[in-house]
Amino acid sequence: MNYDITYVTEYRYGGPVVDNINAVRAKPATNASQRPSGFRLTVTPAVRIHEHIDYFGTTVHQFEVTKPHTHLAIEVATRCVTSPQPPPPDPTWDEVRTVDYREVGAEFLVIHEAARGHAVLDTLRDDSQADTPLATVRRLCDLIPQTFEYRTGVTYVGSTVADLIEAGAGVCQDFAHVMLAILRDMGIAARYCSGYLYAGGADGAQSVEVETHAWLEAMLPDERGNFVWVGFDPTNAILTGVHHVKIGHGRWYSDVPPIKGVFRGPPGAAMDAHVTMSTLPEPVGSASAQ
Repeated sequence: MNYDITYVTEYRYGGPVVDNINAVRAKPATNASQRPSGFRLTVTPAVRIHEHIDYFGTTVHQFEVTKPHTHLAIEVATRCVTSPQPPPPDPTWDEVRTVDYREVGAEFLVIHEAARGHAVLDTLRDDSQADTPLATVRRLCDLIPQTFEYRTGVTYVGSTVADLIEAGAGVCQDFAHVMLAILRDMGIAARYCSGYLYAGGADGAQSVEVETHAWLEAMLPDERGNFVWVGFDPTNAILTGVHHVKIGHGRWYSDVPPIKGVFRGPPGAAMDAHVTMSTLPEPVGSASAQ
């Protein structure tokens, strides 16, 4: 698939603010299944933008607005071509219990929150247990949206797995976090992913309003002994595919927030954000991943 993506975020402050420092993670990653092009980031008021790659390999754009202002607009325009991923490897449990596996996946096996002690998590863990790690991850991906309701407004960016359990509902970030916690407790390395998800309607619309999205990747050994990261989207109970555009990954949401910043001035700010994804004709010479 070939996408044109526009991501706009605006902040309106209750009074003049200064020293507004922000880090933006919005540029699609380059990997075997996607190829971005033509990235442009525009900030109003105009500023000098600095780019670097963070510890996990995600592109970060940083800027600072030092002069007083009451409005900040961040606009991203980019294109990205995605291709189908190969079938995921299907290793045995013994293959994810090796020293090499634990060393390579060490950071993504750390449990930041208690993955036990909640009846809901214990049930999900028991009901998802299967003969192979892949079958287990697939089953858990199916069970999470059956267990929790997708509903906005009941959690926030700092919510924990315990908050999701208490509310019985949450959003994609929460679904990814609970799945990460359970997989890591099972000994399967998993990392949090942020990006965009194209959700074209049944009417064949070529341009749709979407939101930033979250899913996860589980690390599975293949038949050659390589460690492969496979994407799973527990919000939609599917493997990731050509409709997913990845920005980056980390241990949790806090490693890859779309925008993170601080400022000096009156507390609080009204924020408005939206993403538009449009499909384009496939570029000449594009090919699916083998």
